[in-house]
Amino acid sequence: MAECKSVTRKYLIKKLLTTCPICEKNIYGKDIDIFNINTEKINQWPLRYIHCHSHNDIPLHALTLYLDADFSVRAREVSDYIMIQQ
Repeated sequence: MAECKSVTRKYLIKKLLTTCPICEKNIYGKDIDIFNINTEKINQWPLRYIHCHSHNDIPLHALTLYLDADFSVRAREVSDYIMIQQ
């Protein structure tokens, strides 16, 4: 069973999930670090995943992806404002 999960995750790394409507960057499974998402700890789907990125000289912005259990994007939203603090 663990081997099957590994093969599935390797496929998902290469899967095109969506394209950002702001900067037109293609977002793949590898961009959301799919190996570190523990599906066993997710109690409710769709999973809300916030992906911060910049591309094509467009400043940092956040794209919220709503992922189903098969890691298909069911919806997406772009944040108008973003502030990240450490």
